[in-house]
Amino acid sequence: MDIASDAKTADVIKLLQTRFGTEFQAERFKAELLARRRRPDETLQHLYREISRLVSLAYPSEETRFTDHVSKEAFIRALIDGPLQMEVMKGEPSNLETALNYATKYEAYEHSLISQGTLSKSSAYVSISDDDRPKRRSGAVNAVWIQVVTEHSS
Repeated sequence: MDIASDAKTADVIKLLQTRFGTEFQAERFKAELLARRRRPDETLQHLYREISRLVSLAYPSEETRFTDHVSKEAFIRALIDGPLQMEVMKGEPSNLETALNYATKYEAYEHSLISQGTLSKSSAYVSISDDDRPKRRSGAVNAVWIQVVTEHSS
């Protein structure tokens, strides 16, 4: 153990906070937040809870306005599905809860179209590669998405 047998209570508390507290681990949680991506079959609600948890650990003393922005951006980045990200961004959410609401509605509409046979499952999850993102505008993405939907509805 790193502490002397005659250590005071304050010394023990400080050691425990260093080892197990979030004060010195904030950088680790920030890195986890940046790297966090939605796993296959992970629900949007689970992703929402994980992003909320990581933001609160990475920024324990920041004001709400800042953490709202960070959590919303992390959630959108974690979605990894290009059309879903685009739909959420088009809604211009002000916080994580609103971003979750947009994403949930979009997925519900998408699943509804798939179950009706209007949209095939393989085309529903077409995403834009990272190389193409800076070159495309949302109008081009929407035109491609509309074309995919109309091709499968005929």
